[in-house]
Amino acid sequence: MRSTGILAASALVLAGFASGTVLNHARATPVATTTTIPLERPQTNWKVATASSRGVMVDYRMIDLAGVQFRTIRLRARTTILRWHVGYLDPPTHAGEIPADAGSSINWPNEGLAGVVAVFNGGFKVAATAGGSMVDGVTLSPLIRGDMTLAISAAGHWKMGLWEPDFPGPTFHAIAYRQNLGPLIANAKVTSIARSTDPLIWGSPLHNRPLEPRSALGIDAHGNLVYVATMTGVLPSQIASALLAAGAVEGMELDINPFWPIVGASFHVLHSPGIFPVQIPYSEHNPTIYSTGWERDFFVAVAEPGNWNCSWTSTGVGRLTGVAQPQPLHKVCAVGPSAVAATTSTAG
Repeated sequence: MRSTGILAASALVLAGFASGTVLNHARATPVATTTTIPLERPQTNWKVATASSRGVMVDYRMIDLAGVQFRTIRLRARTTILRWHVGYLDPPTHAGEIPADAGSSINWPNEGLAGVVAVFNGGFKVAATAGGSMVDGVTLSPLIRGDMTLAISAAGHWKMGLWEPDFPGPTFHAIAYRQNLGPLIANAKVTSIARSTDPLIWGSPLHNRPLEPRSALGIDAHGNLVYVATMTGVLPSQIASALLAAGAVEGMELDINPFWPIVGASFHVLHSPGIFPVQIPYSEHNPTIYSTGWERDFFVAVAEPGNWNCSWTSTGVGRLTGVAQPQPLHKVCAVGPSAVAATTSTAG
């Protein structure tokens, strides 16, 4: 299950026999069935970074708001999945507490098996008390009620919302949560708190100057995940407006200040360390640092299988015991009608 907006229903096309009489048969031959599934198609004003037989996986653009350029990438909800990683310094952990699938570098034997298509930075340090986190059954810092939360399921699906006892729902099977402050976007509008005259509620900027490089994450009406960032100094309301311009209907801030916003999208599915040409202009870091190990948390997007009948998933978390439950990816394929791509788009 993904966020609101995904077209989950597929049209069923039945290929039957020609009309006529079946003689001397106790039962008719089974009828073949084919499921017609919409492709993820390119969209005007977006450039395709990576695609598969399912269609677009990652696309990107620059958004100009009053002369400020915001790098934007979009992960299509039906063709990519997401994983969250802990940095080697933050969130703080004990030796051996976090398995390799969620460690401080891309886990190439695991995520490379599916194929990496994008990476991007996480949120504030634990010391900033901007929200909690959990991964692989280990709570790294307590989750805070009312904070904006990105949940990731065992199947790599995502959901965003305010942390409440019923979020993200009983059937979501989350293996990771990452919180970071309150909502920038709610119900497809910039929130009043994002327009607050006290920008310090959105993080501690360098030298108390509220105009800082910022990054943010949102979900659009089709369930796609949208990341925006700029190295130009902006207010919280400006990064929120960039999310809105990218189509987000809900959104949250990620990390700020010049050293931390980092994004990379590849032009090919990467099964081993490679380059990420789509980056934030003037970023202080190349996103390849996520291949070798980084001090802060980050996200990795990987490709779903090209076959619509198959998907990647992991074991899931049984209980929050404080002991890590590794989540290696494995492919599962449905038994049933074969899938055929149609020519309609779900990008809007």
